[in-house]
Amino acid sequence: MSPMPGHLEIELQDLLDGRLEAARRPEIEAHLAACERCRRHLDALRWARDVALKQVPIEALPPGLAARVGAALDAEAAKERQARHPSLLRRSRRPLLMAATLAAAAAILFLVSRRSPDGIVLAVASDFLSVRRQGLLLETESSDPVAIEQFFRASGITFRTRVFDLAMMQYRLTGGRVHSLQGRPSALFVYRGPSDRTLVCQMYQGKATDLGAPDESRENDGITFSVFREGPLTLVFWEEGDVLCVLASDAPAEEVIQLAYAKAVKV
Repeated sequence: MSPMPGHLEIELQDLLDGRLEAARRPEIEAHLAACERCRRHLDALRWARDVALKQVPIEALPPGLAARVGAALDAEAAKERQARHPSLLRRSRRPLLMAATLAAAAAILFLVSRRSPDGIVLAVASDFLSVRRQGLLLETESSDPVAIEQFFRASGITFRTRVFDLAMMQYRLTGGRVHSLQGRPSALFVYRGPSDRTLVCQMYQGKATDLGAPDESRENDGITFSVFREGPLTLVFWEEGDVLCVLASDAPAEEVIQLAYAKAVKV
């Protein structure tokens, strides 16, 4: 068995596409069980694919585009596999429709990474998806904001956290966990709202300038909010001193922005 690389890329895409060799699947799944970064990367790839499937007008593609995209992707993948595993022969090409879909997903990931140099926007979107699918579990469950704040302090979060009751806006606090966001300690807590909406809040030490250009910038009560829209998700960032806060949700964009206004505190 060949040694596993530190983190997987090509193998995760193959796993998602259903093209991973059966003999390698146990090895890859074992790595995923032990590596949170790769699990989050797989979630991000899956999220991007799902967004692409919903948004890309496949029926409107110019004739021959899917075939050209598929050929180009296969050529690059073959080069990468040969560099990593010289003994592997080139595999059969993916279906053309999947090639076009993956090209759209890659474009989404490229745009996110380009405007977010440290990958925070993509990481927050991926964390939301993991919470939504219950792949990222809460370490404490409570609807009491004070209890959640006490949990964060007891668990080693050194910066001040502010966990608010948003019941007046029909969002119920369910719990939290000490998380790692791109290597930075993060206080993550979750609310559930109407129509099974999920609202994920994270607080970590950082600056809004790390995020790149947002889709929209809002001002409310002297606080600047950076709004990012990624497929069906809305992410709203704002600063509270040296702490950067973010709300991520699949709720309507304006609703998420108003929830951010309700939670934000001017420091």
